Amino acid sequence: MRRAIILAALLLAPGIAGAQQRQQQQRPDDLAQQVERNMRTCMGTSQDTGLARSCMDGQRAAVAPRLQRAVERLLETQSDPARRAGLAGVQSAWEAYRDRRCDFAGSNPERGDDAASDRAACYLQFDVGRTMEIEAFLAPPPPPRAPQQQRR
Repeated sequence: MRRAIILAALLLAPGIAGAQQRQQQQRPDDLAQQVERNMRTCMGTSQDTGLARSCMDGQRAAVAPRLQRAVERLLETQSDPARRAGLAGVQSAWEAYRDRRCDFAGSNPERGDDAASDRAACYLQFDVGRTMEIEAFLAPPPPPRAPQQQRR
């Protein structure tokens, strides 16, 4: 069980680190931190892999509408129908890759019952990372820094 929790933490951290860094200035309480807190609350001190999988699936269900809204907002930024269609194709390809990658992660017979938790952790990592990536792209640029006066 600890392996599943550690795996979930390891899978979440690298995939969202870049998006996290971009959003830190804009949103101190970002999505990754929210998911991490919710996972700790859901899991408590339990080491049950079934509970871990259930918690991750619950977090993914909570993130799904936010991801969908982000994708819709991103598509709205494209005024050219061909560009919008191209972007929709990119998102569709990303979803297909995520599904295949996570289904593969969850099919390792050597992991036994923990494979389902691996799959849930993979899906959660991808969805959180993609949500943060799109939201960071859509965020207004930070205000320009005022030029500093040179000291003499």
